Amino acid sequence: MFLHIVLMALTPQADDAFLARVQAHCRRVRQECPGVLGYEFRSNEASRSQGLDYATVSMFESAAAHDAYQVSPAHVAMKADMGPYIERLVVFDGSVALAGADAPQT
Repeated sequence: MFLHIVLMALTPQADDAFLARVQAHCRRVRQECPGVLGYEFRSNEASRSQGLDYATVSMFESAAAHDAYQVSPAHVAMKADMGPYIERLVVFDGSVALAGADAPQT
Protein backbone atom coordinates (compact mmCIF):
# COMPACT_ATOMS: atom_id res chain seq x y z
CA MET A 1 0.00 0.00 0.00
CA PHE A 2 1.21 3.52 -0.77
CA LEU A 3 0.47 6.38 1.64
CA HIS A 4 0.30 10.04 0.56
CA ILE A 5 -0.16 12.68 3.28
CA VAL A 6 -0.19 16.42 2.63
CA LEU A 7 -0.21 18.68 5.71
CA MET A 8 -1.23 22.28 5.00
CA ALA A 9 -1.36 25.73 6.52
CA LEU A 10 -4.21 27.57 4.81
CA THR A 11 -4.68 31.30 4.25
CA PRO A 12 -7.35 33.23 6.19
CA GLN A 13 -9.39 33.28 2.94
CA ALA A 14 -10.01 29.52 3.24
CA ASP A 15 -13.65 29.87 4.28
CA ASP A 16 -16.47 27.33 4.60
CA ALA A 17 -17.23 27.55 0.86
CA PHE A 18 -13.60 26.67 0.10
CA LEU A 19 -13.65 23.73 2.53
CA ALA A 20 -16.86 22.45 0.90
CA ARG A 21 -15.22 22.65 -2.55
CA VAL A 22 -12.26 20.64 -1.25
CA GLN A 23 -14.62 17.93 -0.01
CA ALA A 24 -16.21 17.85 -3.49
CA HIS A 25 -12.74 17.46 -5.03
CA CYS A 26 -12.09 14.53 -2.67
CA ARG A 27 -15.29 12.81 -3.78
CA ARG A 28 -14.24 13.28 -7.40
CA VAL A 29 -10.80 11.76 -6.72
CA ARG A 30 -12.40 8.74 -5.00
CA GLN A 31 -14.79 8.26 -7.95
CA GLU A 32 -12.40 8.84 -10.84
CA CYS A 33 -8.98 7.58 -9.78
CA PRO A 34 -8.36 3.83 -9.96
CA GLY A 35 -6.35 2.34 -7.13
CA VAL A 36 -7.50 4.81 -4.46
CA LEU A 37 -8.17 2.90 -1.24
CA GLY A 38 -8.99 6.00 0.80
CA TYR A 39 -8.89 9.76 0.27
CA GLU A 40 -9.86 12.25 2.97
CA PHE A 41 -9.42 15.97 3.75
CA ARG A 42 -9.55 16.64 7.50
CA SER A 43 -8.58 19.17 10.11
CA ASN A 44 -5.45 18.28 12.04
CA GLU A 45 -6.25 17.51 15.67
CA ALA A 46 -2.61 17.47 16.82
CA SER A 47 -1.75 20.08 19.44
CA ARG A 48 1.74 20.40 17.95
CA SER A 49 0.71 20.87 14.32
CA GLN A 50 2.90 24.00 13.94
CA GLY A 51 0.14 25.69 11.94
CA LEU A 52 -0.36 22.75 9.58
CA ASP A 53 -4.03 22.62 10.49
CA TYR A 54 -5.43 20.58 7.58
CA ALA A 55 -4.37 17.45 5.71
CA THR A 56 -5.25 15.20 2.86
CA VAL A 57 -4.62 11.61 3.85
CA SER A 58 -4.77 9.10 1.06
CA MET A 59 -3.98 5.46 0.48
CA PHE A 60 -3.32 3.82 -2.86
CA GLU A 61 -2.98 0.21 -3.95
CA SER A 62 0.51 0.95 -5.23
CA ALA A 63 3.04 3.64 -6.04
CA ALA A 64 1.91 3.35 -9.67
CA ALA A 65 -1.69 4.14 -8.68
CA HIS A 66 -0.42 7.18 -6.78
CA ASP A 67 1.62 8.31 -9.79
CA ALA A 68 -1.46 8.03 -12.05
CA TYR A 69 -3.52 10.04 -9.53
CA GLN A 70 -0.90 12.82 -9.53
CA VAL A 71 -1.58 13.60 -13.20
CA SER A 72 -5.32 12.80 -13.22
CA PRO A 73 -7.79 15.54 -14.19
CA ALA A 74 -9.39 15.26 -10.75
CA HIS A 75 -6.13 15.95 -8.91
CA VAL A 76 -4.99 18.66 -11.33
CA ALA A 77 -8.32 20.51 -10.79
CA MET A 78 -8.04 20.11 -7.02
CA LYS A 79 -4.51 21.54 -6.96
CA ALA A 80 -5.53 24.48 -9.15
CA ASP A 81 -8.45 25.33 -6.85
CA MET A 82 -6.55 24.85 -3.58
CA GLY A 83 -3.21 26.43 -4.55
CA PRO A 84 -4.10 30.07 -3.80
CA TYR A 85 -5.33 29.06 -0.33
CA ILE A 86 -2.20 27.17 0.78
CA GLU A 87 0.49 29.11 2.61
CA ARG A 88 2.70 26.13 3.43
CA LEU A 89 2.63 22.39 2.97
CA VAL A 90 4.59 19.29 3.87
CA VAL A 91 4.27 16.00 1.98
CA PHE A 92 4.90 12.40 3.00
CA ASP A 93 4.90 9.70 0.33
CA GLY A 94 5.88 6.13 1.01
CA SER A 95 5.07 2.46 0.93
CA VAL A 96 3.60 1.06 4.14
CA ALA A 97 2.71 -2.44 5.25
CA LEU A 98 -0.82 -3.45 6.09
CA ALA A 99 -1.44 -4.62 9.64
CA GLY A 100 0.09 -8.05 10.12
CA ALA A 101 2.17 -7.84 6.95
CA ASP A 102 5.93 -7.60 6.79
CA ALA A 103 7.27 -4.06 6.97
CA PRO A 104 8.45 -2.54 3.65
CA GLN A 105 12.17 -2.42 3.06
CA THR A 106 13.86 0.98 3.24
